[in-house]
Amino acid sequence: MGYFLLTIWLAAAAAGDVVPDHAVILLYHHVAEDTPVSTTTSPALFHEQMDWLAGNDYQVLPLPAVVDSLRRGHSLPDRTVALTFDDGYISVYTEAFPHLRVRGWPFTVFVCPEAIDQGRGPVLNWDQLREMAAAGATVANHGLRHDHLQRRRSGEDTASWRARMRTELLDAQARIEKEIGSASGVFAYPYGEFDPDLRALVIEMGWAGFGQQSGPAGAHADLAVLPRFPMTGTYGAMNVFPEKVRSLPLPVLEALPVDPRIAAGDTAARRPVLDLRLTGTADDWPTITIYVSGQDATTFTWSEPDVARLRIQPAATLPRGRSRANITAPSAWPGRWYWFSHTWIVGEEHRY
Repeated sequence: MGYFLLTIWLAAAAAGDVVPDHAVILLYHHVAEDTPVSTTTSPALFHEQMDWLAGNDYQVLPLPAVVDSLRRGHSLPDRTVALTFDDGYISVYTEAFPHLRVRGWPFTVFVCPEAIDQGRGPVLNWDQLREMAAAGATVANHGLRHDHLQRRRSGEDTASWRARMRTELLDAQARIEKEIGSASGVFAYPYGEFDPDLRALVIEMGWAGFGQQSGPAGAHADLAVLPRFPMTGTYGAMNVFPEKVRSLPLPVLEALPVDPRIAAGDTAARRPVLDLRLTGTADDWPTITIYVSGQDATTFTWSEPDVARLRIQPAATLPRGRSRANITAPSAWPGRWYWFSHTWIVGEEHRY
C-alpha cells in the first residue's frame, strides 16, 4: 500500500499539483564577521542566500501575514519565505537592512526593550528600529530582557510566576508600541525555550509564538510554537540552504509530551520517548529518517500503524541543554523533503 501511495504522489507531482500550503521561516541573529559563531551569519553568506531566493522565484512575505494565513487556513503560495532576526543586533541595521531595502523585502526583528533602553550589547536603538519599521519591517516582542522565561525563581509558585511573566511580556509589548507606534502579535521565545504554562500564556494573549526548532510551518503547525530554520554557523551553509528552503511540513497531528523539559538528575528521563501521530497510516510513510542532536540515526517503532503513530527514543542519554530530533521523509516532489523538529531541554528544573 505504501508503494502504491508513493506512486500516486509521484504522478500527482508530475501533473503539476500544488504542494501543501506552507511557509519557510528563517532565523538569524548577527549578520557580521566578528561575533560568536553560534549566533552569526557572515554578510557574504547572507547576501548569497538572499540572491539564491531571488534567483529561484521565492516570495518574501511579512511574518504577520504568514501567521494570518496559517491561522485562517488561507492558501500560501509555494516558495513563501519569511525572514526573522532575534535580539535586535546592530548588524541587522548595518548589514542586512540595506540589502533587504533594495529588494523591497519585509522582515521581522524580535527585540528586548530593556536591552535597547540600557544600550546593553551591540543592539539597535529605537531610531534605527523606527527607520526600518517605516521601510516595512516588523518590530516584535522577544521578552523584556531575554531571560529564560520558563524558569521559576526560588520559592516562586506557578501563580506568582504567571503574574510576573504576564507583566514582563505586556511591558515589553507596550514599550514597543510606544516607540514604534504599533506592536505586532508575534512573539519569539528567548533561546527558543518554553514550557506548557508559557505556551498557554502566549495563547491567552492571542499571539503567535516562535521557537528555534527547524522545519517549515504548515496547516498542522502549533501556532504557539511555530518552527524556524536557524541560519547560524554551519546550519545556513549554502550546501544545505536550498534543501531547507525547499522543505515541506511533515503533517504531524500530535506530538507528546508537550513539555520539552527534562530534569538533569533523572538519568532514565534523559532518554525521553517522543510520541508523534501523522496523517494517514504507517503505510503512507514508507521512508522516515530520524536524527537526534549529536547521535547516529535513531530508530523508531510504529506504536499504532493504523493511525500512523510512531514512538521515537534517543539511542543515548541527552546532554544538558537543548537537543533536537529532526524527522524527515521524502516527498512526491523531487528534491523536497518533509521536515519536523522537536526540542528537548535538559536541566530546566533550575531555579534562580
